[in-house]
Amino acid sequence: MPHFAWKDEDMAESLTFFPLVGLGIGALITLLGRASSILHIPAAVSILLSLALPILITGGIHIDGFLDVEDALHCYGSAEEKHRILKDPHIGAFAVIGLLKWGLIDAAAVTAIWLHPGADTKTLMLYGLCFVVSRCLSGLTALGFQKAKKEGMLYEETKGKKRLPMVLLSLQMLAAIGLMAALDLLLTGLLIACFGAATLLYRRLAYREFGGVSGDTAGFFLTTAEILAAVCMAICMYLRG
Repeated sequence: MPHFAWKDEDMAESLTFFPLVGLGIGALITLLGRASSILHIPAAVSILLSLALPILITGGIHIDGFLDVEDALHCYGSAEEKHRILKDPHIGAFAVIGLLKWGLIDAAAVTAIWLHPGADTKTLMLYGLCFVVSRCLSGLTALGFQKAKKEGMLYEETKGKKRLPMVLLSLQMLAAIGLMAALDLLLTGLLIACFGAATLLYRRLAYREFGGVSGDTAGFFLTTAEILAAVCMAICMYLRG
């Protein structure tokens, strides 16, 4: 079998394509909203499909990391024990409980967004762009935060040159935020504050519990940040009326 060399800087630059995945998710959610309106698809069907789209497109690899972190956090042991659990291919009870808990919160928030009286195509576009911002932040934190261990896929992907990937991710995030602001300036400001808080909490959690970030914690961050953004958007929409 031929061997293909993969340079460290190339692996780091691959993170710059993460936001394009988010853009695809957001675009499909927006198209789903338009199709639902034109074809009179039941709201429940549209909501469930919009919840499934991120998993169908990505294969749910970020959820795998989320599950591992949920199990590790609830062992209440040393950092070494937590890392051992992260490597364990089995799923524990706390991972299942965590997925159900966060999944139901996400479902409630997305339902509130879709069924809000003022929800329209712009609303779904704004929600869809959150998937771009979350992946920009996922890439930036993977590149910029301290790594838990000097091994593993995330370390290998990000130990090379970081400046160009970080600049490209930052530019993509600014572009997404600009589009969001054009759709709804106030709601965008609140969403960015939510993402900022989620990022700071993620850094604190990862450093305290694992000594830094890893591929698993990156999946945990992406999953929880997107759910928190949906919750923030739903609450703000209903408070505004």
